[in-house]
Order: sequence, then C-alpha cells, then structure tokens
Amino acid sequence: MRDQNSNQIAENADVASLADIHKFIPESVYQNLPEPLNQIVLEFESRERDIVFLSTLGVLSSCLPKVYCVYDRKKYYPNLNLFIIAPPASGKGAMNWAKLLVNPIHDKIMMDSKARIEQFRNSTSTIGIEKPEFQIKFLPGNVSSARVYNHLKNAHDSLLVFESEADSLSNMLKQDWGDFSDVMRKAFHHETISISRATDDIYFEIKNPKLSMVLSGTPNQIKPLIASKENGLFSRFMFYYFDDVSRWKDVSPNANYIDLEDVFENHSKVVYKLYGKLYFKENPIHVKFTNTQWQRFQNTMSLATDTFIGNEKGEFLSVVKRFGIIAIRIAMILTVLRKNDLIDSQTSELECSDEDITKAIDITKVMIEHSLFVFDLFSKDSVFIPMKERILLNQLPTNFSRAVGLRLALNSNIAERTFADVLKRWEKKGIIAKQGHGEYKKLKIN
Repeated sequence: MRDQNSNQIAENADVASLADIHKFIPESVYQNLPEPLNQIVLEFESRERDIVFLSTLGVLSSCLPKVYCVYDRKKYYPNLNLFIIAPPASGKGAMNWAKLLVNPIHDKIMMDSKARIEQFRNSTSTIGIEKPEFQIKFLPGNVSSARVYNHLKNAHDSLLVFESEADSLSNMLKQDWGDFSDVMRKAFHHETISISRATDDIYFEIKNPKLSMVLSGTPNQIKPLIASKENGLFSRFMFYYFDDVSRWKDVSPNANYIDLEDVFENHSKVVYKLYGKLYFKENPIHVKFTNTQWQRFQNTMSLATDTFIGNEKGEFLSVVKRFGIIAIRIAMILTVLRKNDLIDSQTSELECSDEDITKAIDITKVMIEHSLFVFDLFSKDSVFIPMKERILLNQLPTNFSRAVGLRLALNSNIAERTFADVLKRWEKKGIIAKQGHGEYKKLKIN
C-alpha cells in the first residue's frame, strides 16, 4: 500500500508538471540580503539559487544558540525544517553546499567531546565523576530512536539532520527501534520530551528540544517519510517542489571557474565565529518586532487563513498556521545575521528591520504555495489552485458574471487576458461551470 501511494504521488506530480506553478523566490528577496547570505547567493542563479538559499537558511537555523522570539505567548527558537522535492538528476544536490557551512562547528563539538571522554578514561580516579556524553551537531538519518533521544538530551545546542536522500531517514522511521517521528513533531514547538525505560530504570526529560532538518528527495520519497498529510509532520515542514528539466551545464574549469568549496569554507568561518559568540553569551537574545510589523504579519496570515476557509480547504489550515511560526523564524535568522556586528556580551534584544520582515513574509508566501502543491499530491481528486487564484475565487459569489469576476481580478492585479485564461483553466478543472454566456457558477472542490 505504501508503494502504491508513493506511485500515486509521482503520477499526480507528472500531470501537474504541465502547468507553470512551481514558483521561484522573488528577486526582491535576494536584494541586500545580510551576509553571508548575500555573497553565497551571488554564486548561483535560477533554481539552484533558490535551493542553496533555502538550504542555507535551514542549516543556519541550527547555528544561532540563545536566540529566541515570543510567538503566541511562547518562546520559539530559529529551527526550520525544509524538504526539497524534485526528480532525479534535477539539480537539487546543490543543497549540499550549505552543509559545508556547519562542518567547522560539528568538527569542533565532536573533537572537544572526544577529548573530554578520553580525559575521563585516562583519569586515575573517576569516583563521583559522571562520564561525559558524546556530542555532535549533525544527527545522521541512519540512527536509532534511542540514540536520537541521547543526542538531543546532550546536544551542544541544536541538532541538524541533513540528508540529500530522504530514504535514509524514512527507512529508519519504518523500524520500531528507529521511529522518532514523535520527536520531530514535538521538537518543532520545543515541547518537552520524556523518556522512560523500564529495562534500564532510566527516566529523563529533554526540555526545549531544538532540531533543524534539511532534506531532499524525489516525489516517490514523500510518502515513505510522511505517511499522511494529517499526521502533523507534514505541517512542520517547508516544502520546495520543482520538476524543471535540467539542461547540461558547463562543468569545465573555464575562465570563470570559482572553487565553491573555498567559497563556502570561508563563509563557514563567519558562521563558526557567530555561533561561538552567541553560545558563550550569558544572556539570550530576544528578537523583537514592532507593532506595525506584527500587524502586517497578522494581515498576511489572516488573509491566507480566510482564503482556505472560504475555499473549504480547512484541512490545510494547520499548515498555514504553522507557517506563521516559520515566517517569524526566518525573520529571526535574517535579523541576527544582519546585526551580527552589533552583538556583544551585553546584547539582550535585537529589533527586526522592516526589510527583513518583508523578506520573511515574501519567502513564506512562496513556501505556502509549494507546500499546498505537495499537500494536494496526497489526494488523487485534489485540485491544485495557486494562492493568488484562491484569493480571487474566495472573493467571487457562488454565481457570478464575467464582468464581476474581471473587476475583482483587476483589483487583485490580475490582467484581463490572464483572467480569461484562469476562467478556462477553472472550467477545465471543474472548479466552475459555465451557466450561460458570460455566466459562471462555483463548484465544490477538494
């Protein structure tokens, strides 16, 4: 049954690929990004740029210790979950460049941890001294649930799951001894995880667990990892889906050759220094937003929520609501990077700029679009409708004329010719039915 469902997702994706719906991150987002993001994205273009940018946000979300904001009366940390979905050999492997940014942190944490363990082993007296636990930064997908609990409990700060093949993780989740999907769900909200093992008389709690995930896979690899769109794990991820045809590119060391390993190694030094500065601070940093920024954010998320309620797409609401947390986390990351030079031992607050909340909202809008598309792949009868069209559809009465529809479309910055194409597409998809010349009726959709 699992393979059959996975094949159905792949088939739906093939059909949907006929439409130009897989949006890029807006160009405005890439203007004046904080460092090192700004320099990193200059090395890429088109789809690769989006992949590297989003993957970099994902890995950096695990590298900002003691940074938080207050959202819905609760502290949240910057951790993000990203899943890039595309056919084989489509270029999604560009995500691996982002992993290089965290290597020095991982190496340092592991080296120091091994040194403490070795010192303990060589100590002449260990009476009353607890054996140091092994620490890491990268949490491999091929890991037992027991090890996940231990690594989270003893984490230096956040853990990062980075897997370019989602099967590495999903294969573990299928095993009784490797299923830690509950940990992934709880870590998103930093909920306390309690562990009790009768065989070893062990009980411990992991408070404020922090876990970031950056994954990639093919459409067939979605279902093995996330069995159902209702199980809660789906709504905790940002999805980025594309099926562009990847043409051959010049791979020779030509005159414009740039060693990207050197580029990312240099940027990793900046990330390493920032990580250390934040980790060794005595007081945490609270990222704050102005009332005007909060109001703009509220308006954006309210519109998205009302649109799906109006379209009777209530099952997607949990995704939209968690995207509110994701948007604020992105804004936190951008704020800390932009104000890196202002952070010292006394810094306890940073205020997000209007520019960075705008970027975070614009990124979130695109990611909601991609996640909606992937969400609809789970159901054979679902009809994918881009957000801009959903907003228009929500504004239309049940029975409407072309003239009424055009007026609303123009108010939504949809050109007359585009609106004519939208009507044809809606009619073909069974979203509306023609009742007469220039007269239409909205139909119930999934």
